[in-house]
Amino acid sequence: MLTVPVHSNPIRLTPLTQSRQATIPPGKASPLHAIFAHNRAKLLLTYFLFNLENLLRLSQPLVLGLAINDLLHESSFGLLLFVAQHLTHLLISSLRQMYDTRVYTGIYTDLATKLVVEQRGREVGLSLVAARSSLSREFVEFFEYHVPLLIKSLYSVVGALLMLAFYDRVLVPICLGLLLPAVVLNRIYSRRTFELNRQLHDQLEHEVDVIDHCQEPSVRRHYTAVASWRVKLSDCEALNFGTMEVFVLGVMVLAMLRTCSSLTASPGDIFAVFRYVLMLLMGIDGVPKLVQQFSRLRDLTQRFRRT
Repeated sequence: MLTVPVHSNPIRLTPLTQSRQATIPPGKASPLHAIFAHNRAKLLLTYFLFNLENLLRLSQPLVLGLAINDLLHESSFGLLLFVAQHLTHLLISSLRQMYDTRVYTGIYTDLATKLVVEQRGREVGLSLVAARSSLSREFVEFFEYHVPLLIKSLYSVVGALLMLAFYDRVLVPICLGLLLPAVVLNRIYSRRTFELNRQLHDQLEHEVDVIDHCQEPSVRRHYTAVASWRVKLSDCEALNFGTMEVFVLGVMVLAMLRTCSSLTASPGDIFAVFRYVLMLLMGIDGVPKLVQQFSRLRDLTQRFRRT
């Protein structure tokens, strides 16, 4: 039996099969820990497939560069290697996505069922239970979308830096210069989005009551307030993204000047370098989405632990 603490008393999540039992003491584990412990084998398999997918993605600029250089020298070996890489990536990616859907829909079904039964058994209000059963989907989405985004970002940043070092070590400190503004901006962004998500979740917890009373002014005020918090979250994300992109532009300019000034670089190598620079930048661009999701889950975990 697996225990997920969402209030002062835990939610008890019973496995789909009764062959394995484990208890997590109340207050010592978050819902994320409990979900992972209950579904460890299935989650590790999908993350293993996702790691293979990202290793193949990381090799693509290298293989494309080889293909370009070989074709310029009237050789088809690099092109055949690129075709093999792309087809393998496509196969693993398709299989992983099909498996993911089955895993995560099953996890949410189990989580929402146990949450509703446990909280209604403790006479928590219908409005709160309805809102929290819907919001609990965000815990599953963390494993479905945001852990893969974290893995992909790590491959994009760390993997791209290693590959850039292979081509030109001078590009590494240039790209590492982005880390300082990224850390500072996302710390500010984290504090702001935590407060905005707290206000949004407060409003959503009253949605069923508003619908139940069905008075047009109250309904309009509710949805106007929800829209207002979502707009503020969107504005905060846009401001963070726009500020970071100024630093990104500077790195791209420096990388272009460095790479194109080399007299020994082949066309395929130049292409590969720019693909790795873009890969690294896209990995850094994914960080704000992770920051906002962690802010949501921090508030939800605190909220679910309250009566």
